Amino acid sequence: MVQKGKNIVVIGTMDTKAEEALYLKELITKMGHNPLVMDTGISGEVPFQPDFPREKVALGTGQSLEEIRASAGGYSDILVAMAKGATSILQDMAAKGEVHGVLSIGGSLGTSQALAIMRELPLTLPKLGLSTVSFLSQAITSDMVAIDQTMMQSIADLWGINRITRMALQRAAGAICGMVEAQEEVVETKPLVAISCLGIHHYVDRCKALLEEKGYEPVVFHSVGNNHLEKLVRRGYFSGVLDLSAYELINHVCGGLAQGWEDKFLAATETGTPQVIAPGAMDFFPLPGAEPLSEEHKKRIVLVHGWVNLIKTTPQEQEIIAILLAEKINKAKGPTAVLVPLRGFSRLDRSKEVPFYEPGAGKRFSNILKQKVSNPLVEIEEIDAHINDDAFAERAVALLLARMK
Repeated sequence: MVQKGKNIVVIGTMDTKAEEALYLKELITKMGHNPLVMDTGISGEVPFQPDFPREKVALGTGQSLEEIRASAGGYSDILVAMAKGATSILQDMAAKGEVHGVLSIGGSLGTSQALAIMRELPLTLPKLGLSTVSFLSQAITSDMVAIDQTMMQSIADLWGINRITRMALQRAAGAICGMVEAQEEVVETKPLVAISCLGIHHYVDRCKALLEEKGYEPVVFHSVGNNHLEKLVRRGYFSGVLDLSAYELINHVCGGLAQGWEDKFLAATETGTPQVIAPGAMDFFPLPGAEPLSEEHKKRIVLVHGWVNLIKTTPQEQEIIAILLAEKINKAKGPTAVLVPLRGFSRLDRSKEVPFYEPGAGKRFSNILKQKVSNPLVEIEEIDAHINDDAFAERAVALLLARMK
């Protein structure tokens, strides 16, 4: 049975979005929930009394709206301050169980302000942004959007109610109501362990099974450069990390497509979270298939993989990756192990029958690490196995379990 009567906060600048907010309030009420309008605007008249007027939102910063206006350097600074006030109020409500979903409406400024608020809210809180710039990459980047947030594009500008905007608002109201109704109460029982991989790796299934046998709940992350794993590590979600793909570092060194190398491995390193690291997928990096390859890349082994070209890494690039990894884990504040599979880093270098086979690459990588790593909290271990062998997964899990104790 669907539980009704959930509190849904509607965020927007009410000097420009009052009509839309009132319509959302009407729709959400008809669906059996309690809409609460929060005004994050700073000027202009508001034709109704929001549940959270801008003066109350400003006080969430510890200052009055007048004090914020007087101390801010400009319009953007005031919007940032209002976002902080709204965040403080919503975090307090979430901690008390007084808010069950958040819906924002806005254009470019309103969207950027709402995104700053939603990034700081817990994962257990459904978040939806209805925006005129939802997928405009120049205005809204992936770093701006909360890792669990849903974005919905408004076809027309949110400037009054018409047959086009009415349709968008109805869908947004239905979506956020559906989210809060479907959201189950999170019961924290088993400790979480993060696992990183690239594509389909056999080690994931074996690691998951072993961790589940020991009473842990594994969570798998794809190494595509969004740093979702690292963000959750910094929020304290994980008891341990099996970070077995180094793809972000590889792409940084080789000029590939994936981003996120700056924080790769650092979250667990800096928070002291027990971790086991492996140089998974170190044998290649991706470049756009639609773009011509450089003369240097044409000399390498190239594998066409969907819309990208996979390029074989060189020993020199692998050495740089090892040095970069050593620099990161030398800062480790908690127990860390690096497990190097000597028989290959991915399914593409398992044997002579696949394109990126390179005997000796694992040993070379391990030797460089041993030379460069000086942190006594870090152990480097070689294993005479391929990264997709059961023996590798079993040893990786054993190393992590020992460190989590």
